[in-house]
This record gives sequence, C-alpha cells and structure tokens, in this order.
Amino acid sequence: MEVIEKIFTCTRCGFCCQGETTVSLDQNDRKRMAASLQISEEELEGLFLRRTADIVQMKTEKGHCIFYRDGCLVHDGRPWRCAQWPLVPALLNGEDNYRIISGSCPGINTDISYEQFCSLLKQYYRLHGTVIC
Repeated sequence: MEVIEKIFTCTRCGFCCQGETTVSLDQNDRKRMAASLQISEEELEGLFLRRTADIVQMKTEKGHCIFYRDGCLVHDGRPWRCAQWPLVPALLNGEDNYRIISGSCPGINTDISYEQFCSLLKQYYRLHGTVIC
C-alpha cells in the first residue's frame, strides 16, 4: 500500500469544492485546465474564470466551484492547490488544523493517531517533495 493511501483516499464527495470562492490560479493552472478542457486559455477565462485585480479564480455556481458536477469536470487538469487538498502542509502545524480539515473531509484516515498521520505525511513529502492527491 502506498504511503498516501494509508492517510487519505478521495471519496469525490465535493465538499472541498463548496463555497463562494475558489483557489487562486497561476498561469500553469490555467494552461493545464485549458488543455484538459481542450479549449484556449482565452475561452477558459471567458467561460469559467473570474479576475479581481491580479487574482484569477474559478467562478462559483450555486455555492460551489463551476467545475463541480458530481465530480470535477477538470480533474486531470485541476489547479495545484486542488490537487494538494486536503494534504496541505498546515496539517503538520498542529492538531487543531488536522481536526478541522479531517472533520470536513471524509477521505482522511482518522483511524490512526495524529502523530502517525503526520509521520506518514512527512514521509510522503520527503519522497515526493509535494502532495498530489
């Protein structure tokens, strides 16, 4: 069993896609998303993104990310922050962060202790440098 599977298995519940805002996108995110949808970056921005000053985010629709429809429509090209969630470095900064995030994500394995969870997440970071769920 891969290290990541010991601490997290995505249930595709979409809870992480809910809210009135979404993650900020960098240029690489926009390129990946456009390629995944097989459209130009200009079409991507016109149809699916919103810009506030220098911040570019995905639009929301009915309280969730515009790309969420019983799963992510752009999963293969999703933004790096989405790919990292919920195994963000903040989980290692204290058990309170872990409780909050694991309380909203059914994919996090809560059958192991916080210390075991952190040990495995740190091991994964050492091996891979970053987390892609």
